[in-house]
Amino acid sequence: MPISVLLINPRATDYPKIQQKSYAPLNLLYLGAVLERDGHQVSVLDMNATQLGDAAVAQAISTARADVYAFPYFSEIAAQCLWLSTLCREANPSATVIMGGPGASPIPIQCLEQFPEVNAIVRGEGEWTLQEIAARLDRGEGLRGCLGVTYRDSEGIVTNDARPVVADLDALPFPAHHLVQGSYDRNEYYALLEAERPVGGIVTSRGCPFSCGFCYNTVKRYRMRSPENILEELTFQYEKLKVSFVEFNDILFTANRARAERVFELLIAEKLPIRFAFKARAPEITDAFVSLAKRAGAVQIGFGVESADQGILDRMNKKTRVEECARGIEIVRRHGVRCHTGYVLGYPGETPDTLRTTVDFILKTRPTTLTIDVLLPYPDTPVYHEAKADGTLVGEWSPHMTEYPWVRLPWIRRREELEAARTWAMNRVFFRPHYVKEFGSMIARGLNTTLFRYMLQETKLAVTPQFDRASRAIGW
Repeated sequence: MPISVLLINPRATDYPKIQQKSYAPLNLLYLGAVLERDGHQVSVLDMNATQLGDAAVAQAISTARADVYAFPYFSEIAAQCLWLSTLCREANPSATVIMGGPGASPIPIQCLEQFPEVNAIVRGEGEWTLQEIAARLDRGEGLRGCLGVTYRDSEGIVTNDARPVVADLDALPFPAHHLVQGSYDRNEYYALLEAERPVGGIVTSRGCPFSCGFCYNTVKRYRMRSPENILEELTFQYEKLKVSFVEFNDILFTANRARAERVFELLIAEKLPIRFAFKARAPEITDAFVSLAKRAGAVQIGFGVESADQGILDRMNKKTRVEECARGIEIVRRHGVRCHTGYVLGYPGETPDTLRTTVDFILKTRPTTLTIDVLLPYPDTPVYHEAKADGTLVGEWSPHMTEYPWVRLPWIRRREELEAARTWAMNRVFFRPHYVKEFGSMIARGLNTTLFRYMLQETKLAVTPQFDRASRAIGW
């Protein structure tokens, strides 16, 4: 007898503000596709896209009365995950409540200790693990020996052996987009700089061969889908989901540049009329590469600069040079492609001078868009362990934390001062005539009302900042 599963996509950290983007929860849709293939009954509650209020969320969870409730855990939404786990337990006291994702995988025992209503943590990539859990529950079996699971039983918390990562990504079914068809129909999936809705998303690779000090990615083995498999899914999204813009959601799309170029060549040969964005590394950016990407439909290329101080980049283990980042921005912009860059404020070694250096770098290179985010020392990351060891880590990750943990710097006494430094940096950049004109032009060209409302929102926050509130988590 098949079991019923409700997969929940939590709200973003800045709910209910206008977000920079809202994409279909591909992580959950992959899980749903595998479970449906085995005959299980699957539904998805996308809280992020639907923006449902607390009462509506509680009602949806209660009405589902599922056998299994599963949702990803991210460190910065720990309180929300605690609330969700309580709602799930109240909806069905006999249900199996599962958490997974990058926040839970490194600290599964701690998560089970902090979330008493959660039965199990799925560590790492979850498709085959959740498939086995569902099969075991269907047969009335327990979780002993189920690879990739840490769970609680009558004897306490048990950690099973790790499950090997998915080696052949082409063997995975495409994400079950039909589970969120309503959000596609209501145009709830969008990217701030794209006026057309809905937008699509695709994951073409997993893992990352690099080890940046702040990154919580725990999977280093880099695996890729074939270019032909990627083209097939992009064609599906264009024809069936009616999307004309797709975000490549890989941690790093260009780790194998030859494969990336082959994807571009197939898109050009097939004349598939989609626009897309992807993430790269500055050293990989060349005129020929960007030219080919643009011909294939690329409208945005992003990469993490993080800091314009080489000493901090080296400390982060970024394996990039400041001059490479400047050259990458210049090449992307020269080809008429949007360039998005990300920066991290507050990494060990940061000083007022290094922050000013980074802001001056931004003003000189003029990336199209950017984020400057206060460092979040995620559990089990190198910077977390470094700060823990030298006594500069302030706070710990918990559902009951009143502020995000941070790393103490010699010139910073309170976390609010980091937020104030971020606001100073953002205001110094975005209130310059260049960016006022740039975003005004984007709004006018695309009649992009969402971008207009977002800029009003951010301008208000800039004029009346709230330094006691944490800024966005590091991300794209």
